[in-house]
Amino acid sequence: MSECRTDSILWVDLSSGSIRTERLEPDIYRRFIGGKGLGAYLLYRHLAPKTDPLSPDNILIFLTGPLQGVGGFSTGRWSMVTKSPLTGLFLDSHSGGPLGLEIKRAGYDAVCVKGAASTPQVLVITDDGVSLEDASHVWTKGIYESTRLLHDQHGPKAAVYVIGPAGENGVLFSTGACEIAHQNGRGGVGAIMGSKMLKGVVVHGSCKFSPAEPDEVRTIRKEYTASWQRNTEGFKTIGTAALVEIANGLGQYPSRNWSAGYFEKYKELDMYRVHEKRSLGDSYSCPNCIMRCTHAYRTTDPNDPTREVESTVEYETLGMMGGNLGISNPETVLQLNYLCDDLGLDTISCGSAIGFAMEAFERGILSRDDIGFDLKFGDESGALNLVGMIAQRTGIGKTLSYGVRRAAELIGHGCDQFAVHVKGLECAAWDPRGRKGMGLSYATAEVGASHLRGWPATTDPPDTSAMDMVESMIRSRDEKVLTDSLVVCHFTYHVPLSFQQKIRLLNAVTGESYSESDILTFAQRIAVVTRMFNIREGISREDDDLPRRFWEPQSQGPRKGLAAYISREDFEASLERFYIIRGWDKNGVPTKDTIRKLGLASLIE
Repeated sequence: MSECRTDSILWVDLSSGSIRTERLEPDIYRRFIGGKGLGAYLLYRHLAPKTDPLSPDNILIFLTGPLQGVGGFSTGRWSMVTKSPLTGLFLDSHSGGPLGLEIKRAGYDAVCVKGAASTPQVLVITDDGVSLEDASHVWTKGIYESTRLLHDQHGPKAAVYVIGPAGENGVLFSTGACEIAHQNGRGGVGAIMGSKMLKGVVVHGSCKFSPAEPDEVRTIRKEYTASWQRNTEGFKTIGTAALVEIANGLGQYPSRNWSAGYFEKYKELDMYRVHEKRSLGDSYSCPNCIMRCTHAYRTTDPNDPTREVESTVEYETLGMMGGNLGISNPETVLQLNYLCDDLGLDTISCGSAIGFAMEAFERGILSRDDIGFDLKFGDESGALNLVGMIAQRTGIGKTLSYGVRRAAELIGHGCDQFAVHVKGLECAAWDPRGRKGMGLSYATAEVGASHLRGWPATTDPPDTSAMDMVESMIRSRDEKVLTDSLVVCHFTYHVPLSFQQKIRLLNAVTGESYSESDILTFAQRIAVVTRMFNIREGISREDDDLPRRFWEPQSQGPRKGLAAYISREDFEASLERFYIIRGWDKNGVPTKDTIRKLGLASLIE
């Protein structure tokens, strides 16, 4: 094994086939750390404003973080940064699986891909070098088969990340998967790879990485392990699927295209019972992880009932493909998840698109002739059919493949009234009408309605002013920026691996001496870079808002009668408070003084 360097960026141009390495100055790493932070810097610096996300000029950045390679701490993750074709804005999306670890072992902190190939390609990175290889044998194939074939070709130790037919066909919420079970989720990175004719990335390296203070790393590892051993939550048994009952009890579980945050049949989606009968274990979980939250279950292939397949369903899918569609049959949700995973579809956006179509049908806006069949809430076969139509972009599936914002524009007839998204990104399976102040996180997140951009420190309902929740939401967001820049699993809050422990780890691994104040300044720096990226792409204060549905009172459940805020005035006051704390003006634009104090004047001109 050779010792890894930690200042190398790999650049690959698919148009010309050129491959080069860039060395960054140490000060860039000190100010941007890695993962999301480094990705934000690279994208802002290198991507021209108003670039078409599906053009060869867009840049797709695969990122590892400073903690990869040291072992333990739920560090078997990686990040993707790009410009989203779904929103037209900044996108960072994070995934489990060994890709980040292997990129680090191959000697790189990031892999930046631009251009477009003329024929399908796979990017292969090993100790022996970097190459582009023909991918015609896996093009058009699903993610399960493509992953298997690439492992047959490159060996079992390589990390394989591929897209499916949905990405090849340009579905704007298509994704890819690392080792089948780990999707980098939101925003349409699969469509970007499809536009570049890049089927996948295969990486295997062997160099080692030594922390600056190994004794401190071992100490924190022991603390982390002890904390997990004391944890007794259901998360240990079925992972995020345990959140269905919790979310439903808080009025945050989506029901029938967000008519409410409560689904009366939620007990039928009890994954504890499914786990007893169908569990195939946790072998798909990330490397270097003691939580083992990814569980596989047996189900039948909806395209071939004689064939048994694996489905790694998690909470977000149980929400968006379950209650959001009025479906309470866990077998159907497992099948919907399997189809999306194999075709390469984000289950959150896909579930939102199908729920939107169901409501449009029930309102009489879409007809049987428009869809090809009846499509009411609870229609299991209709939902299964639509997944394939969306991935292949056939019939009404083509309209839905653009996401609910654009689909509402194309269909018209007032569909925008129930198209649930923020800035074009469909909402994750947590209804902000169930938690005070949660709506501000959705409204201000740079990527759109992600549930992983800060939570207010409360489970209280939104029946009083949310002004007192602004600071805690910002603090949560800033801590998540560190998590996504290290790169450490978001679910370390279940252990927990505290904010202070993460800073200690960063210092122990890098030899730096970051304080808590330094890290909070770093998080604000990334918030400004991503905000300025979005401003140059055309957003304004008007875009920091919630969809109409969340201003409507919930129709049933524990939060019945509640909207996301007690009033529009309270929301606007909370938004202004958010801007003030961030050092932005009343229009949501970072001030020149804020940009200067954060050391960004040379980057943001």
